Amino acid sequence: MKRKISVLGFCMIIGLVMLISGCGQKDIYDGINPGDYIKAGKYKGLETEKIKVEVTKQEMGDEISGALKSAAETKKVGKGKSVEDGDTVNINYVGRLNGKKFEGGSADKYDLTLGSGTFIDGFEDGLVGKKVGEKNIRLNLTFPEDYSTENLRGKDVVFTVSINSATRQVQPEYDDNFAKAQGYDSVEAYEKAVEEKIYNTKKEEEQSNQKNMLWSGVLENTKVKKYPEDVVKHYKDVFSAQIDEQAESGDVKRTQILSMYGVKNEKELDKMIEESAQLLVKQELIIEYIAETEKLTNSDDEIKNTVESLKNQGYDDEKVEKETGRNLEQYAHISLLYQKVQDFIFENAKVVD
Repeated sequence: MKRKISVLGFCMIIGLVMLISGCGQKDIYDGINPGDYIKAGKYKGLETEKIKVEVTKQEMGDEISGALKSAAETKKVGKGKSVEDGDTVNINYVGRLNGKKFEGGSADKYDLTLGSGTFIDGFEDGLVGKKVGEKNIRLNLTFPEDYSTENLRGKDVVFTVSINSATRQVQPEYDDNFAKAQGYDSVEAYEKAVEEKIYNTKKEEEQSNQKNMLWSGVLENTKVKKYPEDVVKHYKDVFSAQIDEQAESGDVKRTQILSMYGVKNEKELDKMIEESAQLLVKQELIIEYIAETEKLTNSDDEIKNTVESLKNQGYDDEKVEKETGRNLEQYAHISLLYQKVQDFIFENAKVVD
């Protein structure tokens, strides 16, 4: 099992989109009966643990804090008012080394968010508590030993800073008014919705994990009688072309790409590619076998909607074929079928504590 995971990981590393992205080109499987090539293992009644999902106070707090932060408004800090960590200040500053200005150490009307870590240690902290409009703020600082500019490493410098203006992100009060702005009648109703949202997200993640575990079990239980060599060759060609494309885009030799993945030579690469191709073909055959056996099909509308969704994400036939050797409709077909097969296995699993 470890060897198979390693091989699949290699496929993902060299840039193949995902497990199912290479599936579903029907002409490759014309005349191929999956049952002639695999002995399907058990896929109904597999054991899976009962899903247990809890929403913690920390998760609730993080979600609400994020919503409050997103709803924050930018407001000016009045002249004479002190600036705080997190404020964005507009400053003029001059840096001096041994009493003389140094290159890159001065600027006018520079916007700096305090606490961002943009400047060297002590600069931003030294402005916290200072007032808008305050001039000639003196900061005695030391550049770090590993600073990018060699002649400044470890050197003591003095910065003179003036704060021209400042803005602050002001979050709304957490009350019923905030809840209403989010579309709820009260804080209680809002929190209930937040809890439900977190719960459903965690539940979906857990279900996805269980589906993947069940699929791994089906894969492990299924034996291959023989491989359809033409399909395996197709995958090997796709994988190899991926490496060539990577070398070309990086303007390096193919051998350099191989060394990046710890592959010693073409012979070793060919072996890994073949194992990867065989693994993907095995999965395709299982998908097609279960779908045919359990009468799982895709409607024309499902294919059409999935293709449109992919196009909206920036995919087209050329891009998909370049990466997988499949067009959009074929990709949509196997993607949907794979999901339905996973759902079927999950729904027919035996739940245990």
